[in-house]
Amino acid sequence: MSKEGLYGLWNWFDSDSWYPLGRVVGGTVYPGLMMTSSIIFWFLEFIAFPVNIRNVCVFIAPVFSGLTALTTYLLTKEVTAKSGPSLFSALFISIVPSYISRSAAGAYDNEAVAIFALVFSFYTYVKATNTGSMLWSCSSAFAFLYMVACWGGYAFIINIIPIFVLSMTFISWDDRNIYTSYSIFYILGTLLAL
Repeated sequence: MSKEGLYGLWNWFDSDSWYPLGRVVGGTVYPGLMMTSSIIFWFLEFIAFPVNIRNVCVFIAPVFSGLTALTTYLLTKEVTAKSGPSLFSALFISIVPSYISRSAAGAYDNEAVAIFALVFSFYTYVKATNTGSMLWSCSSAFAFLYMVACWGGYAFIINIIPIFVLSMTFISWDDRNIYTSYSIFYILGTLLAL
């Protein structure tokens, strides 16, 4: 993708795999990881930082694990409004063994960026619910789009957020911020995911 671009990825046909039929790679992979790597590579080339695409791929998992810890801190800070629990949550996400195995240098797998996208989607949605801002609602929809492009676990987001809204409805929590943020997130997020 770094050589041929996004159009080249979508039209890539691998005749060596699934022999003798071959495989249309562009239509059977989640392109988020490759797009992220290529965009970082192109940006570093643009600012004249000499780097090989292989080095970008090796270090993408540790960089995104650091971003995940930061986003986990921000999510917990948004929910609790306290720094202590936020630091503990960032610590806990950084020492979870299953996440460490997916965020080590050289672990070029979808989960490397998808866990960040998952936590960032929840953070932007909670921020949208707390503020009632349409901008944060739109950013949560775009974070959801990034998650859809990265990993099949996007079903977690599109299932947990409606459960949250439904539970708020059952306990008679009449808050326009919830309705505004959910309406924008669901409609825009579904359209973008298509």
